[in-house]
Amino acid sequence: MISELVAVSIEQFQADCLQLCTQHYPTVHNRGMRDRHLGRLMCRRILATLEKEGMTATLEQVECDDVIMPPVFRIRTRETTLWVIAHRLQSANLARRSTLFQAIGLTLGQLTPTGDHHLLLLSDHWFDRSKASKQLPSWWLGQMPANIQGYLQDGIKLLPSELSLTGQLQTQFDLSQGITQLHHPLKRLHTNTPLHRYAVMTAYYPNIHTMKTG
Repeated sequence: MISELVAVSIEQFQADCLQLCTQHYPTVHNRGMRDRHLGRLMCRRILATLEKEGMTATLEQVECDDVIMPPVFRIRTRETTLWVIAHRLQSANLARRSTLFQAIGLTLGQLTPTGDHHLLLLSDHWFDRSKASKQLPSWWLGQMPANIQGYLQDGIKLLPSELSLTGQLQTQFDLSQGITQLHHPLKRLHTNTPLHRYAVMTAYYPNIHTMKTG
């Protein structure tokens, strides 16, 4: 049940993202969203989806003394805990990606032995001319996206990545069966076509309570 509602929330989140970017133009277009704004926007959408289904849930941001760490949010229902890690990839370099893995490790370390735990990774990125940026879709998805032509039309020549997010999560944390997606919520004003230069990325891992944490 919760997996279906998360999927619905991710789909509807794209409209939320478009609305926010329109309201705060050109700030969001120049800098992207702050981690906590990105995370809270998604969490509010999930809470609204749960409420529509008659499910009561609470939201809290997990305390962390390390200001460099991405914000981690915890959504609790009677039966399920959903952990949301929001990490803005202002740069797609390895250092920025490694911060995401550190946050995942700290989050998994907080899981209780019992309970139904789920993990949602959320990030956004404005593509630039760096190699790391061009490899980001392949790294996140584990393969090149199907709509390469759309990127080319926006002046982005994607490159394959030898590493993958799913592969690294499997190796480091024994996380498997994740659903990774790449979204382009912003639209061109006159043609209503996706703006490929901006990407929102999600990776959803259900039932992580049975998996190893390191």
